[in-house]
Amino acid sequence: MDPFITYLISVNLLALVAGAIDLIICRRRPEHEDSTAHNLIMGIFPIAGGALGMLLALFVLTGLAGGRRMNKGNVAWWFLAIVCLIAWGMVVAARLGLVALDVSMDRIVSGWDLERLKVVGIYLAAINVATFAAFAWDKHVAASGNDYGRRIPEAFLLGLGLMGGSPGGLLAMGLVRHKTRKWYFVWGMPLFLVLDLALLLYAHASGIV
Repeated sequence: MDPFITYLISVNLLALVAGAIDLIICRRRPEHEDSTAHNLIMGIFPIAGGALGMLLALFVLTGLAGGRRMNKGNVAWWFLAIVCLIAWGMVVAARLGLVALDVSMDRIVSGWDLERLKVVGIYLAAINVATFAAFAWDKHVAASGNDYGRRIPEAFLLGLGLMGGSPGGLLAMGLVRHKTRKWYFVWGMPLFLVLDLALLLYAHASGIV
């Protein structure tokens, strides 16, 4: 078997086991959620290629705990694992030859499909307006009595950023000063922007855009 595939299988199995054990400890000892060990386990394994294993651990263990699988306590780890899964998915697709990439400078600066690029531009404009509006509305509600029934879940705001709305999210964070104290927004929105740009270049290099 390809050593690369062997590595990915191994690191995902380790991530699944380590993540499950860590989440079980968090259920029994809530103070563990603030520990360095917890942060390292939930952060390093997805970055190292174990994003799928970590997502499985989160899905199963948070489901067994009842309530919402994605909540304020774990939303950062969900999105870190999702981002890493997308990034590693691009690497795996290229490594296995599932996509043919042309990463030459000539390809990067030319050969763009203008019609498809126009569609992408319209989509990005719409989702960024929606993201800015969602951040602004949530800030308004938070500053006007903080009615949780009218608040927009953090997972939804992060999801908008991940799907291409990170510039709108960053603009809203700067203008209306919303979510600026949450590290996973401060770091997450720029990370989403980098990932989305990488996806666009990846799609171009593979002839999609």
